[in-house]
Amino acid sequence: MFARWRFVVLTQLKTTSDHIHNIFNVPQAVSETHELIKEGKLLEAHRNLSELEHTRDELLMQLYHGDDAYVDKNTSLHHYYEELIGLSGNLGQSLWMIMNSATLLVTENPTKVVTALRIIEREERIDTMLVETLDLKGIPPSQIPGRPKKWRSKCIEMLETSISNKFESLETTSEQRIENKDWLMEHLSEVARTCYMDLQAITTAGVQCFPPSYDIAAFFIKRYHRGLIEVICQLIDMGLNARDIITLMIWIGDIKTSFAETLGVDLQSVGPLMKTDVETDLLKTCHGQVESNVRELMGNMVKTEQEEWNSQQPPECDVKGKYYTPVGINLFQIIDQNIQALAPLGLPTKMKVLKICLGALDEFQRKYRNALDGYYKDAVAGRIEPPCCVLYIIAIANSCRSCVEFTEQLKKRMCMELNESTLDKEFETGFKSVAEEFDKIGLHCCDILVDVLFTDLKKVLGGLMTRDAWFSQPMVLVGTVEGTILDFNGDFSKLKPAYHTYVIVQCQQRVIESYLLALCSKRMVLKKDKEREKAAEYIVDESRKMSAMFLRLSHACNPRYTQLIEMMAEVIKSKQEYLPLDISSLANKHREVNEGHVVALLAMRGDMSKAQVTKMLQSTVLGKTEEEEEGEGARPGRRREEKNILAQISVKNHWGLLK
Repeated sequence: MFARWRFVVLTQLKTTSDHIHNIFNVPQAVSETHELIKEGKLLEAHRNLSELEHTRDELLMQLYHGDDAYVDKNTSLHHYYEELIGLSGNLGQSLWMIMNSATLLVTENPTKVVTALRIIEREERIDTMLVETLDLKGIPPSQIPGRPKKWRSKCIEMLETSISNKFESLETTSEQRIENKDWLMEHLSEVARTCYMDLQAITTAGVQCFPPSYDIAAFFIKRYHRGLIEVICQLIDMGLNARDIITLMIWIGDIKTSFAETLGVDLQSVGPLMKTDVETDLLKTCHGQVESNVRELMGNMVKTEQEEWNSQQPPECDVKGKYYTPVGINLFQIIDQNIQALAPLGLPTKMKVLKICLGALDEFQRKYRNALDGYYKDAVAGRIEPPCCVLYIIAIANSCRSCVEFTEQLKKRMCMELNESTLDKEFETGFKSVAEEFDKIGLHCCDILVDVLFTDLKKVLGGLMTRDAWFSQPMVLVGTVEGTILDFNGDFSKLKPAYHTYVIVQCQQRVIESYLLALCSKRMVLKKDKEREKAAEYIVDESRKMSAMFLRLSHACNPRYTQLIEMMAEVIKSKQEYLPLDISSLANKHREVNEGHVVALLAMRGDMSKAQVTKMLQSTVLGKTEEEEEGEGARPGRRREEKNILAQISVKNHWGLLK
């Protein structure tokens, strides 16, 4: 027992003797080390600290060696070396300051980072060796103050804290969000810039400073990925509008692409920045707001158009001199802007927005047509007196025609972007429906224009085939009709070609209809041969005059009606013995001619009784049954399926016209 005690004492004395210089030099060494830390000479400071801690640790291990629980000098020894705890903490603070600025220092002063990491790694090795030694000697690690230091873990913790602090510093305030409408874009730009600069520094310079065991690039990528997720979640929790959702989702796509292309950092490999269900909910919110905004804008556009229709000034003309309103351009700008705004979110989103816009167009068209009808009805009823009513209806028609063209252009563009010759059936049907409805509204405008014109001509056309207004002053009524049409055509020429052609053709048909109706209405009786000849001459001249005018206005006008009227005039002036031949020729050439029309013409002649007409018709093609007619073979020009102007004129109680 005595021998063992004597051995322990001698060992302790020897250890003390070996470190006698360091033992008596502790106060001075501590002071010098503090100065070295202040001066930034961290390696020298760590060397001093390591020597002091080594001496202390050796003494403490000797003190606690074996089962000498009776030793009571531990209190004074701990007290003597207690300044080392503060000194170590002071050095550690310097290291943590460096680690806190690691992303900046790896490029600006990499030596500092390398020095700090060398110290940290040395301390890590000291920790390991000391723990192993204590374990061999059976001494609890808790008996050595400040050990193990675990500075590598603290280094990692400090790096994580610095990253967290960096993201916290990027957070926006409610005041900033209220005062700056572009706050989100600026905020996301700052986040992206910060992440990019830091990851660029770490992936290029940082990997040269940190030991491979740190796998520092992967560490930073994971932490910044986590930080980006937190930023995104915070923004979503704020409740973003459609514009902000689009901005955020485009930004997510951009940041993944740019980081991969310029830094070689694949954020997606770490994990998605946004969960699928969250993305789905955001897109639903975005789609709903886009639809609401588009419908609201289109609704406001109808109101703006209505205000413009009552303007004292005529509508604007395009480069070809055609009237137009801005509705077509504005309408498809809205559609294009929304499609392009969401296009970066992917093809499914783009097609969803297209579907929304096509649906909104359907609602717009209903409102637009209702507004047009209300405008015209109010003008006719005198509730409003728009000075340029006709001109604006022309402009509306042209705008509708432009919308048809814009619809086709949009469809072609979508096909090109999809690299397809046609779209899905749903979209093909949607585009077709939109184009057809705009064309219907445009044609409806044209019909209104024709109605306006023939409202002015109503009294004039009512005088056709009357003795006082027509027979006594030949060509006057037709001259008035021609002058009125040419006058209106001054405005109609401002229509786009397709609609101008339609209007002129409709005018021709309305004039022909009025003329044929007058011929079949027995407005006067021509009992004398000379009167019948003169009337027939007037009819032929007027028919040719009107035909020439309409053909000048549009080559689409049908000269066939001139031939029809001339053949009807021939029936009026023909001798009775030639009537069966003339009537058969008329009926063969124009299948729409029926018994009622012929009886009305004969009633206008006034030279035949009902019995005579009945007998005569039996000898014409009109008196034959279908079986008889078919037995003789088909006659040229007879097409039962054809429906034209005369076919729509029904002579009621035609036998009652004969007396």
